[in-house]
Amino acid sequence: MTGRFGKLLIPGLVCINLSLTLHLMGETEAAFSTQETSGTMAYSMAFVFPATIQQMEQEAKVEAEEIGQLYRGYEDLNLEEALLLKGKVVKGNEALQTLHTKMESYYQEALNDPKEFHYVIEGFLKVDKLVGNIDAEGEITRLESYIESLRGAGETSVEGKKPDEDAGPVTSEMIPVKDSEDAGKQEGESE
Repeated sequence: MTGRFGKLLIPGLVCINLSLTLHLMGETEAAFSTQETSGTMAYSMAFVFPATIQQMEQEAKVEAEEIGQLYRGYEDLNLEEALLLKGKVVKGNEALQTLHTKMESYYQEALNDPKEFHYVIEGFLKVDKLVGNIDAEGEITRLESYIESLRGAGETSVEGKKPDEDAGPVTSEMIPVKDSEDAGKQEGESE
């Protein structure tokens, strides 16, 4: 009997358990009484992250500050220093223009969805303002005219000391001697 009783008892207890669980829980909220059709979902991916834009803004700010600092006090430089300064200003301006161009391409893409990519638009406007405030082309032009004036001043000071074209080749006797002992030796040799 125990074998028959055990065979009936376990399925009966399972049915009672399920019945009681159903009555305690009631109807579930997850019942599919109505089904809404969902349209296509659009996913948008960021083509550039906010951290990248912030980094580019910071780089542009540093470049603009460097160009401004390089340009100050150029009137006190000699020709070589002015030429080196011009090279640095041109290099800094090129780096700033490269950043501006890259930001402008991001800006053009961000205009398609300005609400989502507002950080790109704000970053570009900041960099654009920095580029507009610098006037690197004007500074380079003024620096070039200063270099030309230095070159012109150098040519006029050299014009008074033109070498004699009719003179022969330069010999060791024509080179001035700094030491008095060397001067005595040369005088002895030329006699």
